[in-house]
Amino acid sequence: MNMITIMSKPDFFRAIEAVCPATATNTILLEVGEPLFHQGDASPGLSVVLEGCVELVRWTLSGRAVRIHAAEAGETFAEASLFAPACHCDAIAIAQTRLTTIRKEDVLSAVADNPDLATGLLHHLAGNLMQARRLLELRATSPLTDAVLARLSELVDAAGWLPEDVPLQSLAADAGVTAPALYRTLAALERDGLIERPARGRVRLV
Repeated sequence: MNMITIMSKPDFFRAIEAVCPATATNTILLEVGEPLFHQGDASPGLSVVLEGCVELVRWTLSGRAVRIHAAEAGETFAEASLFAPACHCDAIAIAQTRLTTIRKEDVLSAVADNPDLATGLLHHLAGNLMQARRLLELRATSPLTDAVLARLSELVDAAGWLPEDVPLQSLAADAGVTAPALYRTLAALERDGLIERPARGRVRLV
């Protein structure tokens, strides 16, 4: 395992990995559209994306797909399934993806035996919960122009630029709208002089 891979993992993941047996850890390669697990499957454990992106989708009783999150490089995902009998969603690669998974039973054993690891996991889960609440608040914000401005203000750098590694599609997902709806909103904000779009995919908050 090279240093780039190691440093791409959250500290708490690396700490748990360090105390688990080598046989507990598995590196997996997924092609586009390939699942790591489906809703209702037993949890494979704690996973972190090393390269690529994994989309988490929950299916309602009516058969509607609800996008929960897209985990990118350096992010863990589906941690709640560590404490549930089955996974609550599908995890599907939406890009060629490499990830590492630590078996569920080994993760639970590690945190049970080490209070510092348990605290680290709690901090991580609390951060995820705050982010989820923020996205719910964002999606309840109306009109959409206000929601997009609010999200941009959280993401832009000191000069007002949306970082190049943040795709506009992720803004649409955060706001819970389609890409065309986002582009119409960005056009309206540009007309009002609230943002600048000097090049494709580039946005600056004025």
